Amino acid sequence: MIITIRKMAGPTGADEMLGQVDAARLEAGVRHLLAIQLETLADLTSSHEPSEAEGVRYEVEAQGPGPGSNTLIVEAPGDPEHPVVRALADLMQTLGLPPPVLTAVP
Repeated sequence: MIITIRKMAGPTGADEMLGQVDAARLEAGVRHLLAIQLETLADLTSSHEPSEAEGVRYEVEAQGPGPGSNTLIVEAPGDPEHPVVRALADLMQTLGLPPPVLTAVP
């Protein structure tokens, strides 16, 4: 499975690739943790309706091992302790990526 994380800054900012990791190269325990973290993030984002506010959003794409992929869109409120932000930060840490930099969503 290849996991790609992008920062989408909206119409006024540039999108940014934050990282891409091939999970097949990671140890089995780390892959298991990633699966749990992706499921948690999916649960947190599935019940969330996208807002009309322009702000920073993150796209988490999990591709493989087959031809399909799943994409999660994470709206990042300015609160670093918000559950969806914590879940995204935990996933990024497991992947060896720096945590999201938060800005307030107007």
